[in-house]
Amino acid sequence: MNEIIESLKDRDENTAYEREKKINPPKKKAVFIGLTGLDYIFYLDEFPQENCKCKASGYARYIGGPAANAAITYAYLGGDATLITAYGNSPESRIITEELASYGVKVINASSDDTLPGISSICISGEGKRTVFSGQNTYKTIDLSTIRLDEYNLALFDCNQQEVSLPLLERVSCDIVLDAGSYKTNIEKFLRKADIVISSEQFRDDAGRDIFDMPFDNISKRAMTRGGKSIRTANGEIGIEPVECVDSLAAGDIFHGAFCYAYLEKEYAFEEALRYASDVAGESVKYRGPRAWMNGPDMQGSR
Repeated sequence: MNEIIESLKDRDENTAYEREKKINPPKKKAVFIGLTGLDYIFYLDEFPQENCKCKASGYARYIGGPAANAAITYAYLGGDATLITAYGNSPESRIITEELASYGVKVINASSDDTLPGISSICISGEGKRTVFSGQNTYKTIDLSTIRLDEYNLALFDCNQQEVSLPLLERVSCDIVLDAGSYKTNIEKFLRKADIVISSEQFRDDAGRDIFDMPFDNISKRAMTRGGKSIRTANGEIGIEPVECVDSLAAGDIFHGAFCYAYLEKEYAFEEALRYASDVAGESVKYRGPRAWMNGPDMQGSR
């Protein structure tokens, strides 16, 4: 009799658990793996000539890096975002940790030393064009095998900080989105593991092939962003709404974060998710800096 009662209890508990899962399904999780740093922005009326000094019309500091900006975007839109990166353990690093937390991004700083984070100086002209000077360090890392990766539903790699990203690439079991901005060292290793690749127009291999001509059968979905022009896919082109560009800083990173959110959390089809990402990135370039768009009137109620 006791065995029967215990069996009925187990059945009731399992039924209640399944019912709770249907009412409140577990939240999907995305992980963003790659570069984080500090961006120092200088706004100029025009780019300076050689050997001259000019005064900026404004300046600011933000967290930068493709993976970091994408994670911040994903979290802002309402998703559960974790960023795995390395930016040292210096006083400057604590600025990054605190700011990421303010956006709701969970962070795993995989560096074990006190090296400075990557730092960039970015000059932006009155036309919204930019010139970037980037300093990136290589870090001693913690034992990366201690980082759990089985709880994520989608992973984005920006192919930077390969002392962190390459060891983790081999262990990721969920779908992988690749931010293919430029053709980097070891990029083929990422391409062989990717399910989705979103490339820039400049992304080409040594043979001059773009993402649509590269022979990687594992890549099921491919797209090419082209700045203010239409997005290319294997099925044709997706038109984008024209906007007046004030500052294109981090627009591509914001695009990738918004794409991941639409694709995973909203469960949009691939091309529908690209359109959503284009709308969010288009909103971002209307303002100075990579965050002001979050308070823009067109973003209210969009999440």
